[in-house]
This record gives sequence, structure tokens and C-alpha cells, in this order.
Amino acid sequence: MEIKKIVAAQFVDQLFAETGDQPMDWPQISRQVNDSLQATAVDDFEQGYWVEINEVVPPGKVSLDIESLKSDLPEDIRSGLNWSPAKQFFFLIGILSPRPAPDFPPDVEVSDEDNPADAAAELDGFVAALPEMRDKEAVALVQARNSVVAAWLWRKYAVDTRLAANEIQVGPCCSFVPVE
Repeated sequence: MEIKKIVAAQFVDQLFAETGDQPMDWPQISRQVNDSLQATAVDDFEQGYWVEINEVVPPGKVSLDIESLKSDLPEDIRSGLNWSPAKQFFFLIGILSPRPAPDFPPDVEVSDEDNPADAAAELDGFVAALPEMRDKEAVALVQARNSVVAAWLWRKYAVDTRLAANEIQVGPCCSFVPVE
């Protein structure tokens, strides 16, 4: 195994939730996340990890409230998500750094047949462009009913910050090591 890159980012010092932002209390959050994971059946579909979040909740477009956010969504997206405020999930929002510039000019074609090493370098470039591998400006913890609401909460918070225009990645918050 060869490790080519380690990605790290600073956590935003607030928990974003539908009920309002809260200061980070890591022991309490650890208990909440772990309790939630044990009590809730996992259904990735209703949580909305499949949603193209930067298209559905783009930078610069912040709906007035959750109901208007919901009504602005296409039916096929809206119908697949959990909308019950009683059923909440924890999400990690990665605020991505701007995309790196390509290593070669767009008008130059790269062929696998020319040089196998070039093909490997091109593949490395594609891997580096994946959201999971991109540098991140920050990471935020959000508690919401689905990924669209989680992204909306972040966009609402970030609207007047230098991070407002950044693409985001929404992922699950798996668990934290319990604090004794």
C-alpha cells in the first residue's frame, strides 16, 4: 500500500442544527452520534447521500426556510428524502478548496498508447480531483433530517464568509470514540 496524500481540515467550532447553531461539546456530541447510530436503522437513501449537493444547493442560493427548500426540489429528489423533523442524522460537510488547475493544456490529447506512465499520471490526476481527495478549507458537523437540509444549513451560515462560493461534500458522520 502506498499513501500518496493525507487530507486534513479544521473543524468549524459550531454544531449546525435545525434548532440553531450550538457550541461544540465533543463529549455530548459523541454520545448523541453514537446513540443515534444505535437507535436508527441505516437507510442511506432517505439520508440523501446520493444527491448531487452542489447542483441542488448551489453556492449563492439560500432558500428562505426548509419548506421553500423542499418545494424548490424536483419531485424525484424530494420524494426520496426523509422530511420528518423527528428523525435527525449527523453529517460531515467538507468545504472543498478550489479545484486544482489541470496539469496539461486542455487542447493536448493524452493517449494511453503513447506512454503507459502518462496514463498512470492521468489516472492520478482523476483520483486527486475526487472530492474525497481534494484539499479542504474546513469541515462542519451538521445535524439535520437529510443531506439537502444539512447543505442548506451550511450555505445559510457561510453566506457572508469567504467560504460561501466553495463547493461542498456531504458525508456521513460514522461515530466518535466515546469520551469517558
